[in-house]
Amino acid sequence: MQGVRIRELLQGKKALITDLDGTLVDLRIDWDSLRERVRRAMGWDHPLRPLGRSIPIAARNEEEIRRAFRIVEEEELSAASRAAPDRELRDFFVSVRRIGLRVGLVTMQASRSAVLVLRRMDLSDLFDVIVTREHSLDRKSQLTYALKKLGVEGGDCMFLGDMEWDVRSGKEVGCFTVCIGGEVEGADLYVRDIKEILRSGID
Repeated sequence: MQGVRIRELLQGKKALITDLDGTLVDLRIDWDSLRERVRRAMGWDHPLRPLGRSIPIAARNEEEIRRAFRIVEEEELSAASRAAPDRELRDFFVSVRRIGLRVGLVTMQASRSAVLVLRRMDLSDLFDVIVTREHSLDRKSQLTYALKKLGVEGGDCMFLGDMEWDVRSGKEVGCFTVCIGGEVEGADLYVRDIKEILRSGID
């Protein structure tokens, strides 16, 4: 954070939107193993990268899409059941709301697993909108929907994500975009870990 407090970065913002897995929490899903499991079960040879967006491309019909996502959701729910309360994260989002910002979440997880993760982390009461893959498999579409539900423009929002498509989509909708965990070209700010933001202080 180079000495910059998160409150300074949120100055003038009206909302904060964040990704889930890889940004707020590491659910420790072995994605390569899961991709192979889906390929074997479905008889596909598609690389399935990225997994969620590739399933409708690899599938031959709607039933195959449903079957493949059931396999993925089973793994997501198993991983979600291992999530644990995070006091630092809760304090952070409570502080964000205290200074008047609305809070949203976008994720390629299924709704059931996303809600379970947030409940187990003691965060489920702190989000004004949760957008999952049931709404869209496109991050830009998810962000556009979340912004609409929050009643804010992209320029009034900070977005936290960890992947290249997070950064690209965040910038396309006009958000101040923070990349967590790595340096993705185009991000407004890079941080090594979400804890770096939490410990920079809001109050």
